[in-house]
Amino acid sequence: MISLGFLTLLTGMILLFFPGFVTGMFSLFAGIAIIMLAGILFAESLFIDREGLPRWGILILGIIGILFGLLVIAVPSLLVIATGIALGRFLFLFGIIEAVVSYVIIEDLMVRLVIAFMGFFAILLGTVIILNPAAGIDTLALLTGLYLAVFGMMRIAHGINERHAEQNITIKRL
Repeated sequence: MISLGFLTLLTGMILLFFPGFVTGMFSLFAGIAIIMLAGILFAESLFIDREGLPRWGILILGIIGILFGLLVIAVPSLLVIATGIALGRFLFLFGIIEAVVSYVIIEDLMVRLVIAFMGFFAILLGTVIILNPAAGIDTLALLTGLYLAVFGMMRIAHGINERHAEQNITIKRL
């Protein structure tokens, strides 16, 4: 428990202090995954024997995927920006849905206000991330790092507490 807590804390600290590095590593791993999946498509297209299957279409899709993966590795900011735009659009749409739900479905005034506020906040956050998608991903990395750091400290404290409780047990084994 303690070692897992230290590992979680270390991961959180890396995310907190080096968010740009983390987003770059995310892009690198995503590019490698895209290349591997596109390579599978490319290899599958070489061995398709059934009629009616678009062998050349799958081959071209595999080649395009490999080139896209290489592009993501060469220019990682493209993936970060695309991910930020997707996240911003999701938050914007989620906020609209929350605002509509709070107005149409919820009857309790306090709950309606809280859900409406959350919806408008999601719309605002989504708009900010759409306008500056790279900053949105860095912020996400920072928040994830903060969460992992706190979670790691809690795991360490829990592990130390468990170790202390185990040492105070009078009968350890039967």
